[in-house]
Amino acid sequence: GTFFDAYYLDDIATTPLVNVTEETFEAVANTSYELTFFICAIILFVFVKFIKKQDFAPKLQGNRLAAAIFETIGQFFYVYALSGNGVVAAPMIASYCIVSMILSRIFLKEKLTASQYITIIIAIII
Repeated sequence: GTFFDAYYLDDIATTPLVNVTEETFEAVANTSYELTFFICAIILFVFVKFIKKQDFAPKLQGNRLAAAIFETIGQFFYVYALSGNGVVAAPMIASYCIVSMILSRIFLKEKLTASQYITIIIAIII
């Protein structure tokens, strides 16, 4: 995904996005992302409600709603980070999984295997 993000957001002169300017570059990319996820949400809602015939109660989905809001906020900043200096931003953005594993060990007391510890150390060194 980051490869295509860089392809679309790296340079205004080479982007395949149509009718964008320096002023509208990030806004067009953010709108495209958000509309894509909105369409996916509609498709999943139809699948859950009408095909699987399961109830959907937003009040009972508080954690998922909060996660979705934070994901949307993160996506907003992600687009601006990659459109600025993608070479620097991409590795920093990709390191969130390492930080997540470390925090899950510290706060959730999850047990990590030796190979997971080795992977974390290699990722930090690289």
